[in-house]
Amino acid sequence: MSKQEKETSNDVLSSEQVRDFLTSEPAFFEQYPELLEQANIHAAGEGVSSLTLRQLSNLRDKNAKLQQQLDTLLNIARENDALFGRIQHLTTALIDANSVEDVFATLDDTLRECFGADFFAIRLIGEQEFPISDVVWQANSPELEHFKAVLESEKIKCGHPTHSQAEVLFSDKAADVLSTAFIPFMLGKQKGLLAIGSKEEKRFHPSMGTIFLSHLGELVGKRLYSLQDSKV
Repeated sequence: MSKQEKETSNDVLSSEQVRDFLTSEPAFFEQYPELLEQANIHAAGEGVSSLTLRQLSNLRDKNAKLQQQLDTLLNIARENDALFGRIQHLTTALIDANSVEDVFATLDDTLRECFGADFFAIRLIGEQEFPISDVVWQANSPELEHFKAVLESEKIKCGHPTHSQAEVLFSDKAADVLSTAFIPFMLGKQKGLLAIGSKEEKRFHPSMGTIFLSHLGELVGKRLYSLQDSKV
């Protein structure tokens, strides 16, 4: 290679050097705006377009994605607002309940009407008597084995129940229960389980939020305890 060729080669900037220069000099195109119109780029399947048009296209794509994210957040906010209203309605109805039987009747109506639940069941663990039959499980009851992990973790579990779990809680309707929310709660010092079942497979799923379900379990536990305690 001749000396002249070397000098020419040394004068040629690599694409990396051009990139680094433009990155370090963001005002460059403000000084030379005509270069934006003169610079052409080729995009696969789109032919050749000016850099300005390409930037506008990128901005439109970004705006569309941001709008989609905003719409998603707004939908979540609307759903949460509606759910808060249903929880408020249930809270008022439970406060008005004058007996344990009224609580069960209220749950049956409200969970079905406001929360899209097709079935519900409540179980209490211990020796304490309860006004409604088949609600209390003894500490050594074999049915407890199906829910031991949920009760010990004290965490809500949503998803498809096992056949044994559905059968224990919903008896002859077990085959219709395709998704459930198992909500542990406390009735004073006594452990309890609120189970909500649905005929829809995706109504209760593992990735759903559980804040309102947790509030529901706490609400039910405290109201049942207050009614039980008032009879002591």
